[in-house]
Amino acid sequence: MNEERKFLERMAAKNGGLLLVDDVLEAAKDKRCVLHKHFEWDDTEAARQYRREQARGLIQKCRVQITTAPDVSIRAFVSLQSDQVSGGGYRMTAAVLDDEQLKAQLLGDIRLTIERWSRKLYLLDSNIVGLIQQLEVSIQNEQNHVEKRRAAA
Repeated sequence: MNEERKFLERMAAKNGGLLLVDDVLEAAKDKRCVLHKHFEWDDTEAARQYRREQARGLIQKCRVQITTAPDVSIRAFVSLQSDQVSGGGYRMTAAVLDDEQLKAQLLGDIRLTIERWSRKLYLLDSNIVGLIQQLEVSIQNEQNHVEKRRAAA
C-alpha cells in the first residue's frame, strides 16, 4: 500500500491538498495505474457489490427504542466480529443482549472500536484520550461481569 499511498499523496498535492474520489477513480481506470487493481471494473459485479453496500447501509439505519429509556434509540441489528470472519451477517441487537456469550463478544467489539478511536483522537487532543480510556475501563469491567455471569450459568 505504500506505492498507492504515495500516488494518492501526489494526486492530493496537485489539487491543493484535497483528494477527490472522482479523481482517484479516473486515474485508476488506466490499467497501468497502481490503483487499478483495487477496483472492480466489471460493471455487473460492481453493481452487485454496490447493492450489497446499500443493503448494509439500510440494515445499519434500522433503529429500535430502549423501553427503559424511551428517548434512546439503538441499532436494531449489530454485526459481530466473529460473524464477519465466517462470511458476515447481522444479528438482532435484542437477541445479542439476551445471550451472555454474544453480549461478551459485542462488548469486545466495542472495546476494539474504542481503541481505534483513542489512536485517532490522540492526534487531535491527548486530554480526550483520557476520557476514552475511562470509557474503555468501564466497558472492560462490564465485559468481565458478563463473562463471570456466563461462567456461573
